[in-house]
Formats: sequence, C-alpha cells, structure tokens
Amino acid sequence: MATATIKKQRPLGHLLISKAGGIDPYSIPGNPFFVLGKMTIYLVTCLVSVSLFLTSQPLQAAESVNLLARKGNVQLHRQENEKAINSLSEALSVTALAPYTKASILNDRGLAYGRVKKYERALHDFNHSIETFPEYATAYNNRGLLLTEMGFYEEAIKDFNTAIALQPKSGATFHNRGNAFRLAGSEKPAFKDYGKALGLLNNKAAPHLARGQIHWSHYRHYAALRELNLALSQDYNQAQALYNRALVHLSLDKNKLAINDFLKAIELSPSNKKYKLTLSEVYLENGQNNHAYRLLTQILEGEPLHKQALILRGRARGAKGNVQAAIEDLDQAIFVADSAAAYAERALVHANSHMPDLAAKDMDIAIQRAPKTARTWAALGLAAQQGELVGNAERYFLEAIKHEKNNKIASQGLKELGLALPDQNLISLDDENDDWTVNEYIKGQYIALHPRYPNLKVHLDLYGPNKPKVLEWTVLTGKYKGFGLLRYDAGSKDAANPFEQVSIINLKKQNVLSIEPYRWGKQIAKWEWREHDLVVKDAEGIENTIALYKAPPVRRHRPKSVAKKDWVWGSDGFWATKPKAKRARVRKRKVRRRKKKKNSLFGIFGF
Repeated sequence: MATATIKKQRPLGHLLISKAGGIDPYSIPGNPFFVLGKMTIYLVTCLVSVSLFLTSQPLQAAESVNLLARKGNVQLHRQENEKAINSLSEALSVTALAPYTKASILNDRGLAYGRVKKYERALHDFNHSIETFPEYATAYNNRGLLLTEMGFYEEAIKDFNTAIALQPKSGATFHNRGNAFRLAGSEKPAFKDYGKALGLLNNKAAPHLARGQIHWSHYRHYAALRELNLALSQDYNQAQALYNRALVHLSLDKNKLAINDFLKAIELSPSNKKYKLTLSEVYLENGQNNHAYRLLTQILEGEPLHKQALILRGRARGAKGNVQAAIEDLDQAIFVADSAAAYAERALVHANSHMPDLAAKDMDIAIQRAPKTARTWAALGLAAQQGELVGNAERYFLEAIKHEKNNKIASQGLKELGLALPDQNLISLDDENDDWTVNEYIKGQYIALHPRYPNLKVHLDLYGPNKPKVLEWTVLTGKYKGFGLLRYDAGSKDAANPFEQVSIINLKKQNVLSIEPYRWGKQIAKWEWREHDLVVKDAEGIENTIALYKAPPVRRHRPKSVAKKDWVWGSDGFWATKPKAKRARVRKRKVRRRKKKKNSLFGIFGF
C-alpha cells in the first residue's frame, strides 16, 4: 500500500536566503541558517507592521478632517450656522493640516461667524486663512463682503481688487466690488463692474437688479424697468426686484401692475414689513381701506408697538368711520414716538368727527414737531379744510406740493377750495416737433406732453446734466400703424458724445411701452422689428424684447376619428391597410307575428 508524502510549505525566508546564496538551508538539517531565516522573517514582519501603523494614522486623520469639513460646508449651505461653526472648529483641531485645506476651513468658518454677526471672529478667520494660503482668492472676496457689511468700503474694494487679480474671470467678485463702489457713492465704476459681471455670470439677475436700482435712484423709470424685467426673466422669484419694479410702476401711475408686484413680493418674503407698509399706503391712497387694515393688523400682531403701522392703521380706521379705534391706535403711536405724522392724522380724525378744538390742538403740536412729510402737510390741510380754516388749508396744501409736486390730495384740496395750482415749469419746443412740450413736474424730472393725446405722459429718462430736447417725432404706418417713436436728447453734456433715447408709444392706448437707447456717443443700438415684437440690443450687447402685438393663439386641430382599419404586421411595425368600407345601415322591419292560439274549445271549432 503506497503512502502519500506531504511536503511542508516553506516560509518567505526560504526564498530570500535561497535566492541570495543559491543554497536551500532547509535541505540540510541542523544548519545555522535555519535560525537566521526565522529571525529575518520576524524582523521583516515587525518592520512592515510598524510602517503600516505609522502611515495609517495620518490617512485616518485626513479622512476625518475631510468629513468634518464637508459636514460643515453642508450645514453652511443649509443656514445651520452654529452647527457649521462646531463642525469646522472640530476639523481645525487636527494638527498638521495642508495649507489649502486649513485656509478653506477657516474661510468657511469665517462665513458662518459673519452670518451670526460675530464680526471680530469672522475677520480673524479670514485674516488667518489669507496668511495660511495667500493665493486664496475666495478668502479675499469673502473678507471684502464682511468689510462691506461693516461699512469699511475702501478696505473692501482693496480686497476685491486682490481677488480679481488672482481670479480675473470671477463674475461674483466684480458684482461684489460694484456693490462696494455703489455704497461708497461711486456709481460709475459700480455700473462698469455690474456690466463685467453680466458678461461672466450665468445667472445675471443680481447685476441687472443692482443696475435697475441705480437707474431708479436717478429717476430713469424705463431704464430701471428694463433692467428689472431682465432680472426677473433670469429669476422671477426675486422679492427685491419685484418690490423695486412695483415702486417704478407706482411712479408711472400703473397702480394695478404695482399692486400685483407688491403682492408677489410679499408672498415670497412674508416677514418683510417694509413691503407690507408700502402696499398698505398704496391701498389707503386708492381707498381700499379694508385691504390696508388687514395687512397692518398682520404687522401689529408680530410687533404691537410698530409706530408706522399704528399710524397707518389709525388712518385706515378713521377712513372707515371707526373713530374710537382710530384714536386708540394714534394715541399708542404718539406714546411710542412723539411724531408730527401721528398728531396730524389724529387732528384729521378729530376734524372729521366734528371736534374742532381737539383738532386745532393736535394741528398746533404737529406743526411744532419734525420731520413733516408731504402726507403730514396734506393731512393738516384736510383737517383745516374740514374746520373751514381756508387760509391754513391753502398754506398746508402748498407745503405738501413743495414736498411732493404731484401730491393728489393737496391738488384736489386746492381745486375744492377754488384755488389755482402753482405754476409748473413748461419748456416749449419748436413747432417742427409737432407741438410736443416738456414739463418739469418735479425738480430734475421731466415728462413730454402732446395736446392730441391728453392721457399720454412720457416720462423722459435723463443721462446728462442738461434738460431734455425732442429731436424727432415719427408716427408709424403700414404694418406697425398705431405706434409712434419719440426720439429725444437725454441731457447730453456735449454734441460729441450725445445720449439719445427713443420712446416707443402705443397711440391707441396712449401709453409708453418702453424707452430704449438709440445713440450712446458714437455707438448706435441695433433695432430689429419682428412680426409681433421689437428687439433692441444696446451698446453693451444686452437685448430687450418689447411686445407690440399679442401673438395669435396656436390653433390645434383635433385629430379626425379614424375608421376601423385592418392592421397588418410589417418589418418596421404595425401598419394600417385600407379602412373597412362602411356597411349600409339596414332598417330592420318589425314583423308582426300572430300569437299561437291556445288549444281551447274555441280553437277546436275554428273560432
């Protein structure tokens, strides 16, 4: 019977020594190399274990830092700022971090500190981040944002300059530097930075919004509308853009459009009191007191001692005839802040309630208080008019018009008193411009009027220090009949660099569709007339589309009912052959059948 021999597996030492010396030590029993081989195996194993242990420690530490940094970054995006600070602080507690990693974590923690208004700690983190990695452009940009928020605009601009030098194609940094320039009062470089940001950013809503705000601050109504519409075309859920567009619509007497924008802005930002207060004033001006009352009550539920909300709700209650509640609100407003507006509104409530002594007392106190707005003077005028104090009413109404030249309450009050409105500054132009006149209705703001279109007011946007001048008036014919183009000089400084604008007017509805650029210095805008709209590309290459006509709705024809078909299988699917011929409808005749007679005596005998 044969026996199987089992050969022992030789360890690693066998290979090392046999290859080195060419001798197999295990073939010679009692050889001293056997002991040496075992010792070599042991030493090699120990060295490998120690090296693996030492290298695994920094790998594990790096993984934990990355996990904590990612966790903190996610919490930062979720606005969980305190949690982000804890996670990032834990990540920074690990020693021997790479410079860029450490700088990035410090930058993120600086952002979190800035959001919770811990500015000193935020500034310390940004400084430390820049010291750790001086080429880190993001840290310069974020430190610039923090300095802008703290009011150090010049220092912020320096940081943005460094960030742009490190990353010249960062649109966000150009936009942030534009904000710093604008807050510092330098609007020209701000406008240039916003233009550069538009060329670099994918989402251009923020630069368009900022440019619209600059135009609005200079009373360029249609230029502001142009930019705000472009901002909302990029992101319609921008509450600030909707609010600013609503203000522009208000100034152009487009109250319905303004109210719609206000409502949408409040829907997007329900906690914003400024939006609700402005809309409440619009409602009160339009006589929609119930709407105003509801909005103001919402504000006062969250903040019972809000002075402006108390004054406006007192005004709303007074207009509704709820005298006692109105006086309670105004008493509370006077208790919170001893203001002229509260006394003027209470004087008006007392005057309407036939309490002339109390009204006169409140009027005297209101005149002594400051500041007095156009609404304050108008309320005093109404109170004096109610008390038949004609001289005082006239004086108060005129003061209201000084503060706001187109104040409706004061103008109506003067008309009711039989008094003439103050002379308006009219600039007559040559007859060659078809009787167009320009009216400076507020200092620095002009409207163009035409006697043939009494309901048309063209608010002229200005870009220079001089007064506007009508250059050309064109009434379109043919396909675009019913539209007019008013070209004017927008206050150019000199003839070498003119600013010419064109107002696009719908003559049937007597309203202005838009005011678009025509000539900026030597550059002329490109106008493309289409079937239903007009596209204008300005000197910066920014396009704006003006709808002229409503495009007709696309008519979709219903598919005809298909008769039953014979479907056959082809190489590329089912196909229908000729439809089955319709069978002629056969009228079934009703056949009267005789009932079978039952077997009875009558049936047997033939009856």
